[in-house]
Amino acid sequence: MRVLAATCALVLAASVASAQRRPTIGLRADAFMMWVHSDTGIARTSLRGPGFGGEGRIGVNGWLFGLGLLEGQLKPAGDAGGTGSPQRDLVQGTVFVGGRLLPWLEMTAGPVVRAYVTDSTTERWVFWQARARVDAPIVMGKLGSYLEVWRALSSDVNLPTGAGRIQGGEAGVVFQPPQQRVWLRLSYRMDDALLGGPGGNETMEAITLSGGIAIP
Repeated sequence: MRVLAATCALVLAASVASAQRRPTIGLRADAFMMWVHSDTGIARTSLRGPGFGGEGRIGVNGWLFGLGLLEGQLKPAGDAGGTGSPQRDLVQGTVFVGGRLLPWLEMTAGPVVRAYVTDSTTERWVFWQARARVDAPIVMGKLGSYLEVWRALSSDVNLPTGAGRIQGGEAGVVFQPPQQRVWLRLSYRMDDALLGGPGGNETMEAITLSGGIAIP
């Protein structure tokens, strides 16, 4: 919780220091291929599948408010130990608040709810996440890169083992034509979640192609 408190304090300082500005709106659509690997210590499974998602955010006087949703369909990944695994539907919702503390640094925090749904069961994760993103230009005004890392401040899962540490990261490149509000992005992300005790771990990877628009 101290990380969350520090994030909020820094964002508040940035918003107070900033001048009054018009709200900005950002919209993003995602298409991705995802891989989920689970190792409980007794059995290992591997699933993969496509999915779609989106995010909307609004910036007001240095503050950022947003929400995101993604959905995917995961099937056993051939011979990678998951041939006997049931198909899963993935649904994830995210809500966040934060701010851009520096032109190249953004920090946010908020809850994430993730569910893996089969015909008979639902594996549900709920965690509060702190995120930091660093932007760096490659070709000024045209092509940029970014690195984003996150860690759960608290977590819960409806499995007998309970939840342990959850953290992850994302890296990608962003193309935005000069004097245009639209942009394209290609990224790779990975989440790693430890189950409680000797329960093993669950890893989620995704390669994502995104498109977005900024509305001043």
